[in-house]
Amino acid sequence: MSITNAMTIDVEDYFQVSAFEDVIDRSEWENIPSRIPENIEKILLLLERHNTRATFFTLGW
Repeated sequence: MSITNAMTIDVEDYFQVSAFEDVIDRSEWENIPSRIPENIEKILLLLERHNTRATFFTLGW
């Protein structure tokens, strides 16, 4: 009997989390360097290395 697993990844930058909403205004987001592209590349390489698939959920603003 095989077991099916599901993997999801929430894609958001550190400044987009609600814990920072009183510290970093949404209007400032475009001025803050994003860490997403570099880290997504690392995640994609790991997924490929382990022949694993995942669903990415992203924010839009």
